[in-house]
Amino acid sequence: MRVTVNGVRLYFDVEGCGLAAQDSDMAARPTIVLLHGGPGADHSLFKPEFSAMADAAQVVYLDQRGSGRSDHGDPDLWTWDQWADDVAGFCRCRRPPARTSSTSALSAGIGPW
Repeated sequence: MRVTVNGVRLYFDVEGCGLAAQDSDMAARPTIVLLHGGPGADHSLFKPEFSAMADAAQVVYLDQRGSGRSDHGDPDLWTWDQWADDVAGFCRCRRPPARTSSTSALSAGIGPW
């Protein structure tokens, strides 16, 4: 799936549901937004390890600007500040239901930084 945020189309994939049946009601499940290192990497490095979390949470895999299946946009905007703005914009676009219990963002990278 794709969503336009800050002038670029960001690709994301979702595993697990945001709400689950609990007794006679629907209970919100946590949302985990996974952020890969980059630029150049993509969300696939998190699979299959985080797929197992879909039993307990909604797992969102996000390809950041300049990476994976997302638009590359202007390389001058491949900055920490822009990526942070993109993630915040992405989360606003995918407003979780009012009953959401929590949302977490995890990031990973390989390198000496």
